Amino acid sequence: MNPYLATKYTVPDGYGHPLFSLPHIFSLIFTGVAIIFLSSLYREKDEKGRLMIRRVLALLLLLDEIVKDANAIVTGQWNWNLLPLHLCSVNIFIILLDAFHESEATKNYLYAVCIPASVSALIFPSWMTVLPYFSLMSIHSWSVHIMLLMYPVLLLSGGFVPSLRVFFQKRVIIPFALFLVFDYFFNYAFNTDFFFLRNGGEENPLSFFESIMPDYLYLAFVVFLLISMVLAMYGLNALVGRMRKCDKLARQ
Repeated sequence: MNPYLATKYTVPDGYGHPLFSLPHIFSLIFTGVAIIFLSSLYREKDEKGRLMIRRVLALLLLLDEIVKDANAIVTGQWNWNLLPLHLCSVNIFIILLDAFHESEATKNYLYAVCIPASVSALIFPSWMTVLPYFSLMSIHSWSVHIMLLMYPVLLLSGGFVPSLRVFFQKRVIIPFALFLVFDYFFNYAFNTDFFFLRNGGEENPLSFFESIMPDYLYLAFVVFLLISMVLAMYGLNALVGRMRKCDKLARQ
């Protein structure tokens, strides 16, 4: 198998890089610069221009996912693990929905779930330690997660104000919970690990908790972590809002 076309399940040993090595740090710096640049450009656009940017980003995400699957199929590497059932993969379709049928529900989901999920993936990239840096699947993994983070950040740059009340409405929280339940049973039926519900993953802090906990406690811990993640995002939003209010009052 050509390592530059291999997935992380088929790549030979010895092609990866350690976390926080120079390629990893370079990628994180590039992510920050790209998001700052596009956010600045986004703020300067009118509503029509902003919508075009979001839709182009959503279509690029979909195209990126299609290229990943096409490569795996053509080279005979496809397996159940490549289905778009990871949290970040599902976020591609939530972004696509928001870009062409936007709502407060999708925007709040992307703020509370997509941002911390994509940041976590970029800080602890499971593909980094096994794939060649310039391989097709490595480039796919970096580009997808960068764009996944970029989209909700653009929403915030355009003035979107998150609402905890909206997130916990049934049209957000119920589909999210059903997705978790579906992934749980799918994992055991097809020996996959979507959403890291069975194992902590490679080079991931979850692997530590998975190694010291029985299965039922680890699963409960993941659910607790998800709830804490959502509450932390809205707590951060409340803190930023209060700081802006105080700053505005101080200038008066």
